[in-house]
Amino acid sequence: MPYPDGLSLHTIWDDIVYLLDSTKDLLSLALTCHTFKELIIPDHLHYRHLSIDIRMTSVWETLARRPRLAKGVRSIELSNRGTPRRLPAPVLSNIAKPVPCHVHVPCKFSEVSPEQLIDISHALTTSVPCLEGLFVNLSDLTAVMHDQHQMKRLSIWTLTSLKKVVLRSQFPSPAAIQMILSCPNIEDLDSHVTSHLNTFPFYMMQQANWTKLRRLRLQSLSLSNKEERYPDIPDIITSFFVRHSNIECLSFYVSSKIGLSTLPASSLPKLRSLSSHLDVVTSLLSKNVISRLVHLTCSMGQIDPNGILPQMDKLESLCLLGDGNGPELVHPFLSKAPNLKKISLAIRQISVSHSSLVGLRNKDAQDQYTELFLKHPIITNGDRDSVRLQIATLCEKLSTLRALKYVQVSPDYVELERDENGAYSGYHCISYKDAGGSLTWGDFFFDLSH
Repeated sequence: MPYPDGLSLHTIWDDIVYLLDSTKDLLSLALTCHTFKELIIPDHLHYRHLSIDIRMTSVWETLARRPRLAKGVRSIELSNRGTPRRLPAPVLSNIAKPVPCHVHVPCKFSEVSPEQLIDISHALTTSVPCLEGLFVNLSDLTAVMHDQHQMKRLSIWTLTSLKKVVLRSQFPSPAAIQMILSCPNIEDLDSHVTSHLNTFPFYMMQQANWTKLRRLRLQSLSLSNKEERYPDIPDIITSFFVRHSNIECLSFYVSSKIGLSTLPASSLPKLRSLSSHLDVVTSLLSKNVISRLVHLTCSMGQIDPNGILPQMDKLESLCLLGDGNGPELVHPFLSKAPNLKKISLAIRQISVSHSSLVGLRNKDAQDQYTELFLKHPIITNGDRDSVRLQIATLCEKLSTLRALKYVQVSPDYVELERDENGAYSGYHCISYKDAGGSLTWGDFFFDLSH
């Protein structure tokens, strides 16, 4: 039976699966029957989010030549690694058949200059219509960053369509600042500066005007003694957050001397997720910001919630990081946050018989929250059997915490097993992805790896 208007089966299915962003959803659909598997897996499953060495020219040339395939791509990461990653076998079988094997890597290599890198980036952004993120390691663009003509080409050709920028650089140049500022549609910005030029992100903030910015992760080294030399930084930060009032998720880890105490009370009305130092959290307590949070992560330092916490009716997950934060701090949060469901504690030492666990063992409290995750309790060194015995003992003693689901005993993660009545029956080891990868709420809204 012919398809309407001359459409082929492949064309119809391309239009259907185009609506699916998640590779998990694609896989679930593909595995429902053999026909779907043949239609979806070769042409779609491995193309949503790509990580490509810039020398793997066959990959990006294939995307440029095949608009049906390019239509489903959501993000591409370009790099210039010494040893390129091998693509998954289904991808290789589909796009690398005509390319002869060279050193057991079925891809054609060629030297790529900074100018060619710009051309590749341009080809990708113009041929992949749904491209939302193009991540390029700034170290690969060292020469380009100091060439204003090439920078102009880059900003005109590629950056206007990008929604997500990840900055990892030791020595960001003024050209790098201009490159990021030329992205008018940024929704996610992740900036981590590791050099002593750590005033860079603040002066980038001074010029920024990203009206669509929703998620911001800002991290840099401590300014140490530079605060006195740059007294205007707090005002720059305040002005930035006033202009960018649509931010919903904020991770703010900069100098311990720079808080947000100067923010107006009406700032960040849409903020729902906050991860930061104690001083920033304290600064926002009186701003009516904390009361609107759904997810809160507080690290470094002892926080005393008694008497200072507002009512937090919307708070659903709480993560306390650092040796100064112990289980005894959870109970006051429970009284202020009736909808708290997930608790994550990162503590180096825990005494299972210590009174600090009273707040977690309280029957009424355990009826309130549904998931507890303990990170980093110390397990002493020993042989394999000894470590297993210590883990088993720890899990058994902690099993009275009825909501406890995961325990990280570095480098392992374990999940507690319970019978149908909720009684503890044992434990089994699980992967980071199954435990910490999905439960480290401090960074849950900045998982840029897709």
